[in-house]
Amino acid sequence: MNKKVTFKEVAELAGVSTQTVSRVTNGGEGVNANTLKKVQEAIDQLGYVPNKGAQLLVRKKAKIFGVITLEMTMEGASSIVNGIRLESEKAGYAISIAVSNSEEENLENAIRELKSQQVDVVFINLPVQKELAENLVAKHKHLPFLFIDVSPEANVSQVAADHYKGAVLIAELMLKHGRKRFALLNGPAHSHAANLRKQAWLDVLKPSDAEIVTVETGDWSAKSGYYETTKLLLQPQNIDTLLVGNDQMALGALRACAEQKYAVPDQIAVTGFDDTVNSAYYNPPLTTVHQNFLEIGKQAVKQILIQLKNENNISKMVIPVQLIERQSTMPVKENLNSVKEIKDLLQKIQTLLPNS
Repeated sequence: MNKKVTFKEVAELAGVSTQTVSRVTNGGEGVNANTLKKVQEAIDQLGYVPNKGAQLLVRKKAKIFGVITLEMTMEGASSIVNGIRLESEKAGYAISIAVSNSEEENLENAIRELKSQQVDVVFINLPVQKELAENLVAKHKHLPFLFIDVSPEANVSQVAADHYKGAVLIAELMLKHGRKRFALLNGPAHSHAANLRKQAWLDVLKPSDAEIVTVETGDWSAKSGYYETTKLLLQPQNIDTLLVGNDQMALGALRACAEQKYAVPDQIAVTGFDDTVNSAYYNPPLTTVHQNFLEIGKQAVKQILIQLKNENNISKMVIPVQLIERQSTMPVKENLNSVKEIKDLLQKIQTLLPNS
């Protein structure tokens, strides 16, 4: 077994004190460039591996941001966390992640776990109701928070995509395409983002001459999109548009349409929201709304860094979105065109029939 290299051996080779080696391995603050170089060369030569656990114990203040997030299998959640990680590293912070849900007890457990690691900040990357968000901030007064999915009315720091505007763009596009009979498949009711999208759909469609046939709810997963759409298509409701709360549910909806022999977009137009990495490769490619998850995470860190410099400063930021039109939607063909196509087809048939 290889002998473990010690602080003392590194110090002797570099010709410095063990305290200097300790300062170098903990960030190098207060160590001049020449000494820093000598110690690093000794570390490389000997193959010394710093004990990270011990380093954290001796630091007066750990430079760590805490993140409480949904399951990382959710593409949006994982991309936001990646944005937080990238921007945190630029600012000299590591991140510690706790996976939770929106239940108050579970959130409190996650916060306690992160506080035990002496985090400087907590980002909450999951849906939180207004009252709970404000209570958490009040209860943990000396720990700054920033929320990703919370009502803009909540008196807490937050960064989010413009969910309402994105849903408006999708609904307006479908009306422009001449769509008349809509089914809405929304995300979970406890999500503020889902509620904003649903409200936008209703605000655009209700004043129009289109009909909202049904409003259903999923849980953001492809499985729920498949299940809810299958139930819908087995009923004789004759919809021509399915507005879906996110791309993952839309993926399940597209499979359900294929299994039930509904052509997309000829018979039913299907839309999503998020513009996840794979949505351009669905069958057919999905019309959706692009929200920049990575930028949301990065801006969350930028906002919290400002908040750390200005105590009790509440910041709220909305990130713009963009409509992405693909082949899962198309304008309804006008009746006149359909009649012409039928006439042309009949003429072709007549030329093929034998003369009487």
